[in-house]
Amino acid sequence: MATQTAWRGALIVVALSAVCAGCSTLGAAQQVPVSPVGTADLKPTKPDPSAGLVAVRSGFDAKKYPAIAIVSFPVTDSGAMSKEEAKLTVSIPPYFQLQIVQRLRATNAFARVDLVTEGTAAPSGEGLLRLEGRITRLAAGDDTSAWVPFSGYSRLGDRMKAQIETSLVDAQTGQVMAVTADRREAPNSGFQTAESYVEESFQALARDLVLFLERLSKGQVARSN
Repeated sequence: MATQTAWRGALIVVALSAVCAGCSTLGAAQQVPVSPVGTADLKPTKPDPSAGLVAVRSGFDAKKYPAIAIVSFPVTDSGAMSKEEAKLTVSIPPYFQLQIVQRLRATNAFARVDLVTEGTAAPSGEGLLRLEGRITRLAAGDDTSAWVPFSGYSRLGDRMKAQIETSLVDAQTGQVMAVTADRREAPNSGFQTAESYVEESFQALARDLVLFLERLSKGQVARSN
């Protein structure tokens, strides 16, 4: 009886470990962006501790800009999509935009953080930065998993993939001052729906982009030569 109890306890520990392994990070793991484009004269090639790959124009000083406007990121992924993924192309852009706005406002890095609603003209003016971008990869994967002896739960289906590219624009001149590219990719643990896993991954993308913007506003990001 004692042996059976011990084995039951061990199995519970293994099961809980599998659950915790899938919950230790927010969303899918960060990966190196695939073929980021950037702009004609500014390419995201420098690894950043939070935002993936970045490039900052030489001489750019974010402290000169008290305000920033966040534009919604359209999905430009042209790959085949399931019905669920097609729905996410509609719901994720405003969700991601709001995540950025809320997190950036909480940092007090800028005196004003504006959310630009869809259909509204891009704001312009002195002392204003405009954050633009696009979601270049959006694949929800699926939440199929199975119990594999001695290995815990193993993911069987497609991997969740998300990639963003951003441009930080001087709203008065239209010049791009910084670009970033970040990617999240991993199998779903099976303990949450594909939709919630995608949302968590975009929460992480927003969190890390805001960390970069906060450091940039404090002059803590190296400029490109």
